[in-house]
Amino acid sequence: MRSKLTTIGAAVLIATSAMLMTACNDKDTAKGSPATSVSAVAPGGADRSTTTAKAGGSNSQATVRTINKTGWYEGFEITVDKATVTPDEFGGAKVLVDITYKNTSTKDGTLDIVPGVEVGGALDPGAGWDTPTVPGKGSAAGDVTTTVKKLDSADHLLDTVTVVYGTAADNQTKIPLKADTKADSVAPKTLNVSGKLVQDQTTVEITGGTITPSYKKGERNKMDLALHIKLVGGSGIAAGGSNIFYEYFSIKTPDGQSVVADIRGPIDELLDRNQTIDKADLFAIFVVPSPGTGPYVVSYDATKGASAAPSYSFTVS
Repeated sequence: MRSKLTTIGAAVLIATSAMLMTACNDKDTAKGSPATSVSAVAPGGADRSTTTAKAGGSNSQATVRTINKTGWYEGFEITVDKATVTPDEFGGAKVLVDITYKNTSTKDGTLDIVPGVEVGGALDPGAGWDTPTVPGKGSAAGDVTTTVKKLDSADHLLDTVTVVYGTAADNQTKIPLKADTKADSVAPKTLNVSGKLVQDQTTVEITGGTITPSYKKGERNKMDLALHIKLVGGSGIAAGGSNIFYEYFSIKTPDGQSVVADIRGPIDELLDRNQTIDKADLFAIFVVPSPGTGPYVVSYDATKGASAAPSYSFTVS
């Protein structure tokens, strides 16, 4: 009798242990099972991927698209890196666009304008933004955000979104998130120019230049032509030095206009005898008509017409 009870007890114990082990295994699997992810490449090379994320207290899929498109605005090289669509619990979604700002100038700076977001061709007045201050020649991260009340397809939504810098009334940069649509932006052009302007004891050496769209209000179809200069003082400069101002520079444009240098290139230097002033940010800047190509003649005259003004000719192609 004891042997029979022992056998029955052992069988019960084995069955119970198996049930407990099964329950424990199920519990461990629920805890440790990895979140799934799906990745696909969209037409045009844009990478689209979805990852499991919590939105509004429930599991929702966030769609991430690699954009990697670049435009230029106000001295910044602007790259839209990626865009993320996160659904909410009400059937809508938030779009987050990650952006890298590269400062092409030598001075710390930030954009003078607020970037906008177009959805379906209409500017979203409620869009958010984070525009960083960027060190000279450095880079920093920023972003823009927008929301929609109804989300049918994350990919379709991203195809309708464009990041916008500037207004339609001025020179503008537009970077669409759609894979097969290029950024609408004009890249700065480096000018290979080198020449000298000598008047009395002052030598102005032109050592390079750039031409880029003007992003000032009211200057649509205008370009900023910037000539980098170095100043060299002669041995005959009087005690106290010689003043050099931006308005001493002028340029004749391809269409025959005479344009005086603008204060956006604020040249205000005191040049002493035998002194050389060579600064990275010393530019004579002229606002010229677009597209800015053709022959130019730049002049320097500190005498305001009292003596001959030296000139230097070059062509922008």
